[in-house]
Amino acid sequence: MSRRIGGFTLVEMLVALVIMAIMAALGYGIYRQARIGSERAGESLARTREVEFGLRIMVQDFSQIMPRPVRNPLGDSRLPALRGGTGAPTIVDLTRGGWSNTAGLQRSTLQRVSYQLINNSLQRSYQSVLDATTTNQPITQNLLTNVNSIQLNYLDQNHSWAPLWPAPALPPNEQLFSRPLAIEILIDFKDWGKVRRLVEVAG
Repeated sequence: MSRRIGGFTLVEMLVALVIMAIMAALGYGIYRQARIGSERAGESLARTREVEFGLRIMVQDFSQIMPRPVRNPLGDSRLPALRGGTGAPTIVDLTRGGWSNTAGLQRSTLQRVSYQLINNSLQRSYQSVLDATTTNQPITQNLLTNVNSIQLNYLDQNHSWAPLWPAPALPPNEQLFSRPLAIEILIDFKDWGKVRRLVEVAG
């Protein structure tokens, strides 16, 4: 009487290989979906941090506007402490206080800041000195990306909103030093939609 030798038949091995291939494919699919989900979550978190950081910088700048006009780069006139909506290449130019000086440099704590929208990127630039000349080069950083548009509105002493500052009705000398009561920031992002911030100007 013959005895069967232990082992797997060819059919059993093929079935086992097919089952292993199916399990491997399912496992890779789950891993791939988890990896894609993790990458998207990381991108979303990075984007959230970018937007929050950018808006925080803007709020700090606008809330600390100081009534200090600056000399224009040619030195033949002065620019207002705050200038916005005038059709200049920049969206807004301002003098802000509270510029930290952790290195202990011999400089003012006031800073001249400008904002400009270039190729859907909101750029913030500042001068190393208040009264810059034509030889001074601004230091620029990309603050917010994927920006469709940005609108700033200014609340005057009569509690009226306007997209222009200084108010044209003010005497020329007052225009140099005037500040609004508040500034409304309206930003239209490609991915986030419209975001609004209301900033009260100190003082």
